[in-house]
Amino acid sequence: MPMTAQQSSFKKEFLKKWKNATTYTLEVAEKMPASKYGYRPNEGMRTFGEQMEHIGYAMTYLSMNAIHSKEIPYQGNLTDKDALIDYLKKQFEIVRVAVEKMDSTDFEKTVSFWAGRMTRRKILNIAFDHTTHTRAQAIVYLRSQDIKPPQYIAW
Repeated sequence: MPMTAQQSSFKKEFLKKWKNATTYTLEVAEKMPASKYGYRPNEGMRTFGEQMEHIGYAMTYLSMNAIHSKEIPYQGNLTDKDALIDYLKKQFEIVRVAVEKMDSTDFEKTVSFWAGRMTRRKILNIAFDHTTHTRAQAIVYLRSQDIKPPQYIAW
């Protein structure tokens, strides 16, 4: 299959978005005081710390078939702000490094995924979308504690 301009630009665009998503997510994580990492808006919802862990875990879990990584569960305390931020940094870095190493043609290859066979590009977009979705929930947690969230970082 011939390479299109869209396919050849995916890697560059994804890496730029991923860098901004990393910065923005870490800023959200930093905004919540350590004493509030156990905060949960109501029963049945994750705590803020659990939200941060979920962002980190899901990015490698969702993208592992696309980037050949392993899921890396968090082993620490879910109220330990510093440890969770460190975990987030490592998880974002795993995806970034793996994508940087990939050839531009690799993104259009179809691989197995728990939701069915799909392109690596689509799987990475799902991981990115999930990160955005869960970070937005964490921003609501900040606002519910009268904490101004960081300035939005787009593309």
